[in-house]
Amino acid sequence: MTPDFDQIAEWAGQIRRSIPEGVLAGAAPSALYGYGFLGCFAHKDLQNQGVRLSCAFDGKPELDGQLIDGLEIRSPARLGEDRPPFVFVSARHAVREVSMRLDALGIAHVSVDAHYVARDIDAYKQIHDDWLTDDRSRETLRAVMATMLTGDKAYVAGVFERDQYFCLPQFCGSEKEIYVDAGAYVGDSLERFLWSQNGVFHKALCFEPGMRQFRALANRRRRLISEWALDENQIAVIPAALGETDQTASAATSSGDMTSLALSEAGEHPIKILSLDAHLAGERVSMIKADVEGMEMALLNGAAETIRRHRPKLAICVYHYPSDIPVISRTIKSLVPDYRFALRHHSPQFMETVLYAWVET
Repeated sequence: MTPDFDQIAEWAGQIRRSIPEGVLAGAAPSALYGYGFLGCFAHKDLQNQGVRLSCAFDGKPELDGQLIDGLEIRSPARLGEDRPPFVFVSARHAVREVSMRLDALGIAHVSVDAHYVARDIDAYKQIHDDWLTDDRSRETLRAVMATMLTGDKAYVAGVFERDQYFCLPQFCGSEKEIYVDAGAYVGDSLERFLWSQNGVFHKALCFEPGMRQFRALANRRRRLISEWALDENQIAVIPAALGETDQTASAATSSGDMTSLALSEAGEHPIKILSLDAHLAGERVSMIKADVEGMEMALLNGAAETIRRHRPKLAICVYHYPSDIPVISRTIKSLVPDYRFALRHHSPQFMETVLYAWVET
């Protein structure tokens, strides 16, 4: 059962009280547990908050002993020896298991996700009470917050819904849709878009920077054009990511799997990044979907003029970083105050949370 907001706020207060003031002020050192996608974010962001990190623990053997941006990565086997005074757990999908290990060693800790919810509880309260338009959205927000505070994925599993990006009536069935798919991957969301529109739409622009994914996307485009009897110009696929400015970066993955690529300055594979404002040069779009591996804020900044001018429907993923829901919500409201919000969760795991925004006409 999804807890009410009073219960959420009580849990958040307990989290705040569990973190020593000296840790947040940088007077006492702390450590990270987990140095994957979220750990890299937490390393920089916690330090920007004034937290002093002494090291990070991670189970990947290839990281043991490395120095990354001044932070030494150590094997978790050293926890008993090192006994850091406090640990921020950034191993998002193993919070409970890591917590049990740290408890057994008598090491005080909190998850990165829980810290951010506790810190931003007033912003979450505003979103819950004032900005979300329906009870299902408010229930979804509380479930996401409960999972972030406790590490228990049962809360988000309880609000799981299918039809990601096209589950709301405002996001399907418009015959004049001009659709931007940012992070189009292999074209799965493009195909669902066609079904949501019954094949009737004006144009689709699909951006995907990963070369293996892009080849699959291009193949799917050809099939969809044939199967739906579409004009060749209705679907465009662009081998690029969407960000704040036009630039070139590099992507790095730990394997060759067909997964979306996270940007890295040290990556081996150069990719193009485009600003949507510059790419469109004033042309209208009516819907933007974005799942861009943590680049959602950069995308919004690079699409700010398009959003202000055309007020497209937005389906933006808000699960990559623990600050995403309040930061992205506030940014969208600052661009177009009239946007209405809904929130849905589209996975039984802690991922695929989507913020939907639209303007009533």
